Amino acid sequence: MDLLILAGGVVFAIGVVRYIWKLKVVISQLKRDTFFLEQKIKTFPQEMANMLVPIRHQLAAVAAGGVVPGDLIRDGRLYREISSEDAEQARVTEGTEPDSVVFLDVRTTQEYAQGHVSGATLLPIEELDLRFSGDVPMMAKKVIVYCSNGERSRLACDFLSRQGYFNLYNMHQGLQRWNGPRDGEPEVSLIQIQSKTKKSEPQGIHS
Repeated sequence: MDLLILAGGVVFAIGVVRYIWKLKVVISQLKRDTFFLEQKIKTFPQEMANMLVPIRHQLAAVAAGGVVPGDLIRDGRLYREISSEDAEQARVTEGTEPDSVVFLDVRTTQEYAQGHVSGATLLPIEELDLRFSGDVPMMAKKVIVYCSNGERSRLACDFLSRQGYFNLYNMHQGLQRWNGPRDGEPEVSLIQIQSKTKKSEPQGIHS
């Protein structure tokens, strides 16, 4: 009998331990959920403000007599994203008319010289605020902005869209994924120079 009581007590104790452990897991999950909810509540006003930014700029453009494309209004965006492949397709199919499809390179002068999309306009992002009005056509059908990997071009699109441009396309994959025609001279490495030098050296005279 004592053994049965002891065994029953052990089983009960194990059950209590398991219950307490499960309860601790639930409480920990509730604490995590509460923490994330509090963080969400804290950031909600800023998120709402960010969501209203495109609407404010679009309304300002309309009030000034401009035309805002319907898809940007529906999507709540100031500019569009485009892949390198689609950008090349646009160049081929839509770029036959002058200034219809414009490629805007926002990298440095040195990067541009080493290789760029054929016919692209160079406008380094550091000079964007001073030169955009003269170098970025407002009436072009598409202004495709690119850099090396899509980060600087995103910032450029963000800036230009706030100046009233609604024909912007950020080539988010950057020039590194561009397979279309290029202009410029790739940078020659020191190893390549040494290799060319060795090849150009006259061979010795063998006796």
